[in-house]
Amino acid sequence: MTEIAIFGAGGFGREVNLIVQQLIKKGYPYHFLGFFDDEDKSAEFGKLYLGNIEQLNKWERPISIALAIGDGKIRKKVVEKITNPKVEFSKVISPYAIFNDLIKIGKGSIICAGANLTTNIHIGDFVLVNLNATIGHDCQLDNFSSLMPGANLAGDVKLRQCAFVGSGANILNGSEMGENAVLGAGGVLTRNLEANKTATGVPAKIKDQ
Repeated sequence: MTEIAIFGAGGFGREVNLIVQQLIKKGYPYHFLGFFDDEDKSAEFGKLYLGNIEQLNKWERPISIALAIGDGKIRKKVVEKITNPKVEFSKVISPYAIFNDLIKIGKGSIICAGANLTTNIHIGDFVLVNLNATIGHDCQLDNFSSLMPGANLAGDVKLRQCAFVGSGANILNGSEMGENAVLGAGGVLTRNLEANKTATGVPAKIKDQ
């Protein structure tokens, strides 16, 4: 039996808990402990609020952590602050996600319900694929990249570290988003987007910094 807790006690944390509970009902060997969050959530969660990063770093038993944080840059900062050797990072995959063949998924990644992943896909560590997102063939999602609900990647798309694709956005075949690049909600990316740039609209254009 694996003891698991969620870091992040906001709305997305509750959604990740829903996935964990669904996995438990299907026989996955999890024992859910509760939530960690740097904001005191004891009034909301009672004994299920386990503390902040300081308490997590003092945890004495082996524990698996699911990171329920939507922004990849913040996920990265949290991971860097967790130093307890007892902590492992779970990849949490909804039983209602759709998978095909030849898909690699790294540690700490979360795949939500309705996500549809086709073939020859490489997903790195601490990647978020949110509700009803689709990922076409031969895509590569590097560490800490994020797809928000309803985002769509066509074939052979590359997301570099901490790239962020907003809700309902679309990226066309062969395009690449650089490190920390952002595609706004509903945008359509038809070409490469450089690192640290934000693009919005249809077709997506770079916003003035």
